[in-house]
Amino acid sequence: MKNKAIPIDMKISKRPFGVTILAILAFILAIAGVAYLIAVVSSGTFLYLTAYFMRIMWIKAIIKAILLLPLAYGFFKGLRWSWFLGLIMLVIGIILQVRGMFIIFGNLSSYPGSSENFMPNIIVMYIVPLVILAIYAVILFYLTRPQVKTYFGIGQPGDIASIAKVSKRTIIFIVAVLVIIAGICIWGFTPSGDINIISVSQTPENPQPGDTITVIAEISGGSPFLGTSAFLRYSGGMENTVTSIDNNKYSFTFPHPFENGTEKWYVISAGDKISEVYYLQVGHVQRSNITSLTITDVIQTPEKPTTATSSVEISAKVTSNVTISEVTLEHMRFYEHGGSGGGYGTMQPHGNDTYEDSIHSQYYESGTQIFYRITAKDESGNTAVTPVYMFTL
Repeated sequence: MKNKAIPIDMKISKRPFGVTILAILAFILAIAGVAYLIAVVSSGTFLYLTAYFMRIMWIKAIIKAILLLPLAYGFFKGLRWSWFLGLIMLVIGIILQVRGMFIIFGNLSSYPGSSENFMPNIIVMYIVPLVILAIYAVILFYLTRPQVKTYFGIGQPGDIASIAKVSKRTIIFIVAVLVIIAGICIWGFTPSGDINIISVSQTPENPQPGDTITVIAEISGGSPFLGTSAFLRYSGGMENTVTSIDNNKYSFTFPHPFENGTEKWYVISAGDKISEVYYLQVGHVQRSNITSLTITDVIQTPEKPTTATSSVEISAKVTSNVTISEVTLEHMRFYEHGGSGGGYGTMQPHGNDTYEDSIHSQYYESGTQIFYRITAKDESGNTAVTPVYMFTL
């Protein structure tokens, strides 16, 4: 009987236990990502995320599933192309992880002196990225071990070049698929034009106590996949719920009805653009009449703050024929490259009917826009408000 020749690239080993573990992990990660999104949508949590972030979540989950499911199958079967795919994904993952670490470390280095409670968070934020990077490195090292390469039909060390030549069609196909995915992502994530807030409308225009209030903003620009990241920030809180999108229209619904006499002001932000200030009054707002409640002489110091300014002092004169019960300072901030925040504080009396408070700005980046307004109430239930003021660092 003649012995059949065994091809030199034929697998001659059983599946290593580590490869089995990696295949199971790849399968679990792919399924878990999609399952998590389904759970988020089913629970209604997605109502508290903008369409921008929902699209990012879906795209990431789909791309991971497209890559991880074939990878898991290839690892179980010992298919040669899956070894190359695994190495490419690991190298890309390491590059992205290192880039992310530099960004995180750069942001953390700009934080002020850490408090005792904040230190554990910083330690975790430093250690976790390093642990993830170490895991990637260990897996990459493991996949290049001789017994693992033999299982995938790669052969002995130094044999990769010859095997790659034989498998060039498979490699070219994998690279082409990755290039196509990368091209689609670049096209889909790249803004198609400048973002512009075209119009903003409110329904109902004159809301009554208990009404559900919705604000619809028409916003152009953004990327084909993501559109634009749009938010509505209002005094006293933030609501970024997107309930519907149609032809560049973003719908924001306030999370709960407001009581009679409620007064709010809000701003729409999209990308690096910010709308004008809009006002919301529910039912009847009792303005000063008999008590002559007024807010005058609003002074901002310094007038033109910079990033070196530790805080901006705000003072105003508040007068009434009856006792003043409260004077508040509300402010919002919008960063040049996205992101926002806000604050609310009670202004303290400093004699001669003058009230003062400050907006801390030493940790805000250049280009940050800050809006603020003063509200006063007296014991008769009257209210007085100033226009919304704004300055840019």
